[in-house]
Amino acid sequence: MTRRTWRVAFGSAIAILVLAAGYQILPEGSTSVLAASNDVTFPALDQLEQYTTVERGVTKEHMLTSRAALDAIRAGRPVPTGTHVVLVDYQSGVLHRYLVSQKMGDGADSWQYQWFWPDRTIKADENTSRCYSCHQTRQDKQFMFTFEEALDKSSNGS
Repeated sequence: MTRRTWRVAFGSAIAILVLAAGYQILPEGSTSVLAASNDVTFPALDQLEQYTTVERGVTKEHMLTSRAALDAIRAGRPVPTGTHVVLVDYQSGVLHRYLVSQKMGDGADSWQYQWFWPDRTIKADENTSRCYSCHQTRQDKQFMFTFEEALDKSSNGS
């Protein structure tokens, strides 16, 4: 083997050991700081309804979900498995990102989250476990911070 090959092999081995050691010293129950692969899909936005807009300074967030989810909220039922809730994030009038949550199973807490760039590619280094931990505080509201707005939208049918 050449000297360069040995250096690459040695460097790779060190990197693997550092990553493994870092994983071993995480507190029990901790997750990686990088985005974990998950099954969240980017939804067909034209099949979703905008149910509210949140504005804060230069930030404008359009919230979208399905008619079936709005109907379930109105009826006091859990939203269907597969439901997407999308936050379309504009900064100073420019599309910045899409934050997508998707209900992956029948359990009330079976939500996963993903950050998508404007070109709809995944932001690979985003820690989506932070999304879940924050949204857990809204478990009684379908994990939605905009539950009341969705309820208003579904109640008046507009």
